[in-house]
Amino acid sequence: MSILNIEDVTKSYGKNQVLKGVSFYLDEPGIKALVGPNGSGKTTLFLLITNLLKKDSGKIEILGMENNNPDIFRKISFLKDNTVLYDYLTGLDHLKFIAHAQNLPFFRIGEVCSKIGISDYVGNKTGTYSLGMKQHLLLAMAIMNKPKLMILDEPLNGLDPTSVIKIRHLLQQLAKEGTAILLSSHTLSEIDFITSDILFLSN
Repeated sequence: MSILNIEDVTKSYGKNQVLKGVSFYLDEPGIKALVGPNGSGKTTLFLLITNLLKKDSGKIEILGMENNNPDIFRKISFLKDNTVLYDYLTGLDHLKFIAHAQNLPFFRIGEVCSKIGISDYVGNKTGTYSLGMKQHLLLAMAIMNKPKLMILDEPLNGLDPTSVIKIRHLLQQLAKEGTAILLSSHTLSEIDFITSDILFLSN
């Protein structure tokens, strides 16, 4: 059974066809990078995979289930940009919300904070976080449910070199532990440090 199977997926916005006949699959843990210029449809494809946007045609299956099956959200995570964070809430508030929504034990929060290295500031409001701190919190949120599939949209965008290296190592560790990771980037040089398994999306 494939972790992710995409067959002949298309999507248009009005007369503008963004994706045409996209097909690929992930059948084992590891890191696969979706690379393409800005505007090539990377984010659109991620929104289709997670059923936050409706495809025009084609098939998307996750862990053998149609991607509109709500059960899959116990087993996958989607790390979008930091606009999903609430400045007036603490990092801990965000993690508690996920624990409640996913029916996870609260001790999982401590495990995740320790693994990502955010314990020192998770009690602070996210409005005080640097970009790197926000990205680390998002990654912590993404692994709360021990996902079989993680989808990461530009997880390294705008980070300083120290944060890039830390997140790179964390992703490689998660892949070794059995998670399939699909991440997007328009920076080939950085992707080269993470994985040699690349999907190129263009035209």
